[in-house]
Amino acid sequence: MKNITLIINIIFAFILIPVTILALVYPPVIVSQGQAHRIFYIHVPVAWVSMYSPIIASVAGMLYFITKKSFYDRIVVTSMKIAFIFALGVVITGPLWASTEWGTFWNWKDPRLMSFFILILTISSFFVVRNFTDDLQKKYMYSAIMAILATFASVFTWFSIRILTPDTHPGPVLHTMSPEIKRTFWLSVLGYHFFFLVMFYLTYQYEKIQELYQQLKHH
Repeated sequence: MKNITLIINIIFAFILIPVTILALVYPPVIVSQGQAHRIFYIHVPVAWVSMYSPIIASVAGMLYFITKKSFYDRIVVTSMKIAFIFALGVVITGPLWASTEWGTFWNWKDPRLMSFFILILTISSFFVVRNFTDDLQKKYMYSAIMAILATFASVFTWFSIRILTPDTHPGPVLHTMSPEIKRTFWLSVLGYHFFFLVMFYLTYQYEKIQELYQQLKHH
């Protein structure tokens, strides 16, 4: 437990805090958006993780179908838990940004926002199905199926951001960034993806311990 606490403290002290401070002080302010645009350096990296974590889960789910090994189920549930946490980060940072830029926390008519809303519902449904399934083999099987469904929702969200015309949500801006904004953005991406890797490791170890505990409990 002490080692886990130490790892988390190191992440916040040497990665997330410096990246956040950099986003607050280094890049220039976008005149049309004001200081609120700095949420962008958190919002977008977090959104990326929330969209490709279900893809990792679905690959592991398909490997479970082939091998029937619980190892792959642990990867499924680990990836989906992280997807859920980062998706919450998206729906917290997104409305904060939107409220200052467009005067509304959420626009139910925006296809990009609604596609992400569908993704969150699908990720949430994964845990509902998993928690209400008692039979272990069925739990693993249904979890794999729900992870695959979440991947479809994730891919739909990804394409909607790039294809559908937004109502209020901004379009892709990667090719129009100033050098300072681009450097800050990619450092933020690196920082939050490292955070994702550490969270993945810690969550996987937790799931492994829980599985061993359940096995000992039933013997």
